[in-house]
Amino acid sequence: MKTKLGLVLAICLVFAACSKDSYNTKPSLTFTSVNNTAFGSGSEILFNLTFTDKEGDLQDSVWIQKITRTKGCTNFADRSKIPTFTPTANLKGILEIGYSVGTNLNSQYPILPGCPGNKNDTCYFKFWARDLGKNVSDTVISPDIIIYK
Repeated sequence: MKTKLGLVLAICLVFAACSKDSYNTKPSLTFTSVNNTAFGSGSEILFNLTFTDKEGDLQDSVWIQKITRTKGCTNFADRSKIPTFTPTANLKGILEIGYSVGTNLNSQYPILPGCPGNKNDTCYFKFWARDLGKNVSDTVISPDIIIYK
């Protein structure tokens, strides 16, 4: 199921105090946080991923994949364009990726598809990104998330 990703690129264009050698042409992603591990209808899931990129051109796409551990619930994957910004060498920033659970009445994020079996869904998320040079980051994984029916 292809859904529009509520990707808010909270690019905190943080210029690294680290040496130039600590950044690579291949973008680096680190799973930083999720705002909770259990969510009911009407709540928002917010993932934060820290990235670094030597050329500062992490402006292609980010992929998100939800993997369910619950029989009868469905997985999904999505690709979303990273907003354009001025590239800066040795770039460090944060990707904020959000979903609304069950509804998006007052949310800026798209609705996360629910479990068609009307069950609680235990799942986890995988994330990876690609820069303008077509260099792909490693995949990072969230902790288990419970989405209540």
